This record gives sequence, structure tokens and C-alpha cells, in this order.
Amino acid sequence: MEETNHRVVLVAGLILGLVLLSGEARGQQPPPAPGGEAAAPAPAEPTAENLDALLSMADKDVSQLSQVRVGHLTGSPSLDVPVSTVARQESTVGHSPAAVFVITNEMIRRSGAKNLPDVLRLAPGVNVARIDSNKWSISIRGFSGRFVNNLLVQIDGRAVYTPLFGGVFWDVQDLVLEDVERIEVIRGPGASVWGANAVNGIINIITKSAKDTQGVYVESGTGTEELGFATIRAGSQAGKDLHYRVYGKWFERGAGFSADNPAYDDWRQGRGGFRADWTPNRDDTLTLQGDCYNGYSGDYSVAPRMTPPYMQLRHDATHVSGENAVFHWRRVLDEESDWTLRLYYDRTERHWVNYGLSEDRDTFDFDFQHRFPIGSNHNFIWGCGYRNTKDFVHASTSYGMTPDHRSDNLFSYFTQDEITLAEDLWYLTLGCKFEHNDYTGFEYQPTVRVLWTPDDRRAIWGAVSRAVRTPTRGEENALATLAPFPPPPDSPFPFPTFPVIHGNTGLLSEELIAYELGYRVQATKRFSWDFAVFLYDYEHLIMSRFGAPVPGPGGTFLLPGQLVNAMAGESYGFEWAANYDVTPRWRLHGSYSFVVLDMAPVLYSEIPERVEGQSPRNQFVLGSSSPLGRNWELDVIGRYVDCLPTEQVGSYFAGDVRLAYRPSKHFEWSVVGRNLFAGTHAEYGNDSYLGSFRTEVQQEVFTQIVLRR
Repeated sequence: MEETNHRVVLVAGLILGLVLLSGEARGQQPPPAPGGEAAAPAPAEPTAENLDALLSMADKDVSQLSQVRVGHLTGSPSLDVPVSTVARQESTVGHSPAAVFVITNEMIRRSGAKNLPDVLRLAPGVNVARIDSNKWSISIRGFSGRFVNNLLVQIDGRAVYTPLFGGVFWDVQDLVLEDVERIEVIRGPGASVWGANAVNGIINIITKSAKDTQGVYVESGTGTEELGFATIRAGSQAGKDLHYRVYGKWFERGAGFSADNPAYDDWRQGRGGFRADWTPNRDDTLTLQGDCYNGYSGDYSVAPRMTPPYMQLRHDATHVSGENAVFHWRRVLDEESDWTLRLYYDRTERHWVNYGLSEDRDTFDFDFQHRFPIGSNHNFIWGCGYRNTKDFVHASTSYGMTPDHRSDNLFSYFTQDEITLAEDLWYLTLGCKFEHNDYTGFEYQPTVRVLWTPDDRRAIWGAVSRAVRTPTRGEENALATLAPFPPPPDSPFPFPTFPVIHGNTGLLSEELIAYELGYRVQATKRFSWDFAVFLYDYEHLIMSRFGAPVPGPGGTFLLPGQLVNAMAGESYGFEWAANYDVTPRWRLHGSYSFVVLDMAPVLYSEIPERVEGQSPRNQFVLGSSSPLGRNWELDVIGRYVDCLPTEQVGSYFAGDVRLAYRPSKHFEWSVVGRNLFAGTHAEYGNDSYLGSFRTEVQQEVFTQIVLRR
């Protein structure tokens, strides 16, 4: 009955969206504004704002102007936000047939967030749960967990997920947030152009050009949990065409709270890097950038032992370090044609002292794409890529890989055609990604997307896509002995039982067939909203299947388990987001997300309940960014997250408040309170696989000073 009610909610939301759509689509005129005034834009008056926009466009060089696709600009602020992730080329939100949300640099600044996971809380449909001070579960549309492996996360085109388990170590993904131009969050598959792992969504972090970060930027602060942080970035130029910047940053974050165990999850890290952009002529842009980091992420965990007391509590910091370099070359051939070449090298090292386990990994990636028109109605883009990743895993008595070193190759090719069926009205996108990997061989991932833009204030889209997640190094080659669970009081076996997980070289790729529908509208000049509904059909999901206990050493018992394609099912839900500009300087924003997972057992009946209870069904965010007098800013964000039955986490409502003083563009002082209203609370559960303990989130306050010259 409960599942039926949720389906009713979903269908009702879909019907409501379609009713609104059909009601507005009866005519080609935009809906009336409040008060009966027509919402159709009048001819633009020569205001100072319009003149500034014209002067800014005139200041661009010819190569930049050639990329402005005038037919995609609507004059609606919410629809004209630039995006490039959906189709791997410059476009806008209004011309993107996907559920896309853009976190701008101004949103990041006014959120008061100091790390990427907290920034991602701004996006609808994204569930961010802090496990401890340096670990997170970040997921889109369900399947939460520390080792989420169905998202593609990129920073300036460099994929940052690890092939070890297909997910992201968020404690080493750090940036100068001032230098982030925007973060594009795609809810839904993007595998037709980005390939495997882009299943439930894409997070694409795009940093500013060095030309836009000239001068000196200094940031420093301290607080109750942000014990200390400092950043310095300097940008300059050599000649007319070469711009560059260098930066260094450091932070130290305190431990979380635990009523049951000590908290050893403090976190500290240093990082430095550079970026150089060279435009030798109007057609070519070359970028070279790189980063290096070194730090320690605290951890408190339990390790298995085959002798009494059968487990050992350990607390030590995981040592993390790495470096990367990215080269990007873009050439404009004409107004509608260009090609890009990207190369990157990434080195990561992670040493889990608590487990006696470490991983050293080197990745080299090549990517090329070419865009050109075919006739007057086809915008065609194709590309190819190659990736090699090598690792060496130093095993312990409880965790290891067989073999301990491995080199994997990935070859890929994609094509996509955007077909204009009716100018400025109907568009059809057909695309497919073809890949060959060393785990499952050949994979294909197609999509069909339709976009209808009945006027310059509305966009309606639908999509059907196939995406796969290929098995990872850990799923195929791992051998792990997990922490034991004690016998029940009436058990005839007086000794504990140790689960033992074996990898499986015969795994199939997880498969998703996704059905999506969306509607976005600039209802008035000040009010806009976006609605998306989805239905996902999953096959061949990888889970653990356990057999009967067998005798182990010292009178213990071992519970053998193997990773298998053990589950199928579906998920469904919707997201709604809206913005309202009360005044030119006061904005209200909000979002609501609803998702249900309905898993069906294939080989192991206890799996569905556990998976379904790991993700919140309901989330909403309400925020206000407003001025307080001439030089003061006040930002308030409240967020509600539903309970997680599997993780024994209750629902909570928390809020962030930022008060800032900005007498000029060169100086800013702010004080930020985070996780207010909810008190001390947990956002996720313990990690049963690695045996680490969660800590609870506490209310915190910090202050910072920013200087810009």
C-alpha cells in the first residue's frame, strides 16, 4: 500500500506538470505576469545594464564571439545560463534536453561552504551525507553510500573517480572555490557522450580561465571546526596572449562528535597548483594546468583478528598524496565548427594505516572531439578517447587484490547529432557511446532526446537512454575479511563469524534504461522554475551473496561471500526547483526532491530492504540571499533530509547562516554558522565494509577575511 501511495504521488506530479505545460502551450504567447500584465518582453530600452552587456560582448575577441549561438539565447535569465556538459559543447540550460542545474560562483561564495561536498548540497536531486569529518556519501537519485559508483565526477575534464571501486575519494577533491566558474550537475545518465559511470548523473566542475583571475586573492579564517585555513592565489600575464595563475592553500579541520567511540576523524591537507592559458591567435586556445597535494585524513575503525578478542580498534590517519597535469587545446575552424584535444596524467597515492593497505595509481587519458554542421539542420559532433590506468595494491592480512598490480585499457568512440526539426521550435538529439574495456569487453550506450521550445520562456524535453556501469578492480579482484559479528545468544556456535568477500571475474555490467521528462519556464522576469520526472529500470546490479558458514582458524567461523549480479529493480521520482528575485539584490530559491527505490531480489532476498533504506525519499532546500543595508549581505539556507532506516539515521532539518560585510570589491569579512537548528546529528551510518565508525555533525561557526587586489 505504501509503494502504491508513492506511485500515486509520482503520477500526480507528472500530471500536474503536463497540465501546466498544456495550459501554457495552447498559444504561442508567454503566460501573463502577476497583476494581469503581459509577460512578453517589450523591446529592450537602452539601459545602463544593456549597454554594459553590449560593451562586454564587444570586448570579447573574435574566437570567443564565434562560439555565441544566438539562436539559443532567449532573453530569459534562467534559460540562458551557459552549460557544456549535456552535449559536450557550449549551449544553454534552455536548450539542454536534460535535468541540468548550474551552481554559479556567486552561489558558492554566498553559501559559505568551504568544501565541494557542502557546495553540492545546493543542487536539487543530490543527496550529500557526511559520514565523518572527511568522508561523504554523495549520490544522485538514490543508491547512497560511501562507495557510490554510478556518478561521473570531473574537474576541468579530468575524471576524478577511482577505478578501485568506481567512486570518488572526496577528501582529496579540493579547489580554490573562488576560482570555480560553475559546477554543472546533470541528474540522469550522460553515458551517450561521457561513457560508463555516467549512469545516475554527472558532476562537472569548471574553473575560471587564468585571464579571469588576474591579481592577488588572499583568504584566511578560523572557527570551531574549521580550525584554520588559508589560501593565496596570484594571477598575471606574460605579453598580450599568455595569462597564468599560481596558488597554494592549507586547512585543518577538527573531528566530529561521537557519543559511543572516540572521534579521530580530524582532517588536514596542503595543496598547490597553476594554470596557464595561451591564445596565440584568434582560433587557438591552449591551456596547461596542474595540482599537487599532501595530507592526512583521520580514521577510527575496527580490524578483524582470528584470535580473542577477534577484533582490534585502531585510530590513525590515512596518508593521501597526488599530482596531476592537464593539457587542453581548442581550435575554432569557423563559426559552427571546432575541435578540441585533451590530455591528462593523474597520480594518486593512498595509504590506509589502520588496515595496512595502500594503493598507488597512475592514469593517462587522451580525448578528442570534433564538431561541425551537416547541411542546415544537423549539428554533428564525434569523438574518440583512450585511457590507461595502472595500480599497485599493497595488501594486508585482511584486505588485498589478486593480482596486486594491474594495467587496464579503455577505448571509446561517440557520435551525436542534434537535428533541427523546426527552427527555434523542435529539436531531436540522437547519440551513442561505444566502449571497449578489459572487464566486460564491448559496451554501447545510446540516447534519444527531444526538445520543444514553444517560445523564448519555456522548454519541454524528454529522453530515453541506456547507460552501464562496468565492474571495478575491487569487484573483480578483491579478497576482504570483514569485521566479525557476534553469535546470537541461542546460537550453538560460541565463536564469532567473519564475512569473507571474494571478487568475481565473471561479472556483467550493471545496466540502466532511463525514461525522463522535464519542463522549465521563465514564468515572469523575476520567477522561474524547473520540473523533472524520471523512471529508471535497472538490471544486473552487483551485490554480495553469502553461503553457509564454514569452520575457520582458532574455532572461528567464516561466512564466504561472492560479488554477483544479484538484483534488479526500478526507481522513480521527481525534482522541482524555483527562483524568485524579490528585488534586484534579494533572491529566494528552493527545491524539492522525491525518489523511491523498488528493488527485486534475484539471488539474495535481504538485499532490497537494505538498498532501499540507504537513500532519503524526501529532501527540500529553502534559501534567501538578501542585502542588509549598503555593504552587508545575509544568506540563510535551510534543508530537510528524510530518514535512512538502513543506516539508523533519523530525519533532520539543518540550516546555514552567513553574514558578510563588503565595503568594496577588494575586502570582505564574513561569519558563517553551519548545521544550525538541528543540534548534533548523524547524516549516515557506519561503514560495515572497512569497519570505520561514523561521527555526528555538530553546529559550527567560523569567520574569514578575503582580500582581492
